[in-house]
Amino acid sequence: MNKAMLTKAGDIAGMLSCIAHPSRLMIICMLLKREMFVQEVMDRLGTTKGNISQHLRVLADRGLIQKRRDGNRIFYSIKDPKLADLIARIKTLYCPNFDI
Repeated sequence: MNKAMLTKAGDIAGMLSCIAHPSRLMIICMLLKREMFVQEVMDRLGTTKGNISQHLRVLADRGLIQKRRDGNRIFYSIKDPKLADLIARIKTLYCPNFDI
């Protein structure tokens, strides 16, 4: 195996590890449809703002989501279309009847 392949495999493993947490996976699934702000994510997951903010920070630090400010709200969306495609395929295979 060459070094480039190992590096790419490490990048992919890191991304998969990041979304392996149930709350982070749910957030990514919610962002498939549209960008959302923290309160929306909080309301849907039924957890605290601090908890959601922590998960959003992990996803953003990993480069999986991006944020955009509009007034006093910060909106989050999926940054990489390949991640959106991957999660949409997983959702179709494993939970087609769930609308998050």
